[in-house]
Amino acid sequence: SVQPPGATAAPLCFRRPHRLSKASLGSMAAVVVDPISIPTALGDREILDVGVSKLNLQKIDNPQKSLHACASRYGSQTIRSIFEKMEQKDMVSKFEELTLADNNIGDDGCEWLLQGLIAKTTAGKTVGENLKVLNMPRARFGTPGMKSIGNLIGASNSLENVIVSSNICDAAGVQGEFCAGLTKNKSIKSLCLAACRLGDAGIASLAEGPLKSHPKLEHLSVQYNRLEAAAAKSLAGMLAVNQALRYLDLSGNSIGAEGALALVDGIKKNKGRLQRLSVSQNEIQTEGVKAFTKLFMSPEGKALIFLDLRHNNLPYKDMVVIRQELGKPMEGPEGWMLLFGERQLMMNR
Repeated sequence: SVQPPGATAAPLCFRRPHRLSKASLGSMAAVVVDPISIPTALGDREILDVGVSKLNLQKIDNPQKSLHACASRYGSQTIRSIFEKMEQKDMVSKFEELTLADNNIGDDGCEWLLQGLIAKTTAGKTVGENLKVLNMPRARFGTPGMKSIGNLIGASNSLENVIVSSNICDAAGVQGEFCAGLTKNKSIKSLCLAACRLGDAGIASLAEGPLKSHPKLEHLSVQYNRLEAAAAKSLAGMLAVNQALRYLDLSGNSIGAEGALALVDGIKKNKGRLQRLSVSQNEIQTEGVKAFTKLFMSPEGKALIFLDLRHNNLPYKDMVVIRQELGKPMEGPEGWMLLFGERQLMMNR
């Protein structure tokens, strides 16, 4: 630029480039252990690290983005590519926890997941032998996808926690392959099948099959599955002989008073093995609430340390009477959570 008369040019300043220490370079290099390039459903490619114990594809980088944007990012082709790259590397997956929630995995993705995890290396090892947690709620698969998950469960000796809630598969999804896989499995401790639209028929298949004798399953969630009294009766029959289940969540169904009475009878025959039960939002009304509170306070129900009876169309006048019988009058200090030592009973209208 033109300088005014008598002006002197300002000296140029050069900043010495910052040098990274060997420790910093080492830590940066350690960030990605075993990178692979995979396609996304958006038409580009991303680098994923398959050398980690936890792979999470439930990615929302910006809080202003929607779950739809998250679901559109990865799909069945991503799952296929991950395991094809592992096959090329002839490697056992290090994944102990796999989160595919809110992605458009679909039925095809479930089948690729199954084939990838049960594949063998040249040394005869199972690719998915380290997997303990499979987290796939809202992964947009249906009946065929749930059957693939059932086959995966049956082939696994390591899975402990499986969450496949909010994948609409209907009763057919848990019949056949899924029941057979769960019967074969000996490792799962927690199974979440909430909001899968299983209906009474789906629960009957599970309760009359694998749930009766599974040796490790301690937690079962079947919330919001359009269950009525028939499902409660199936579960009551299962509870009478089950040895492992400790927590049963039936929230958000419609078992009614008839279903509540059946469950109470099943819990009595369970001989104190079940410890936590939720039947909130089940329209069990006064008759059902009374049956459960009587059980809770009896010697046969003393093993229950958590019982949720909220939102069951209990009239206020009947709640006053029941709380008086429990020794927890309405004018007392407690609200809807009633404490009996370390035991919890939840009840409102």
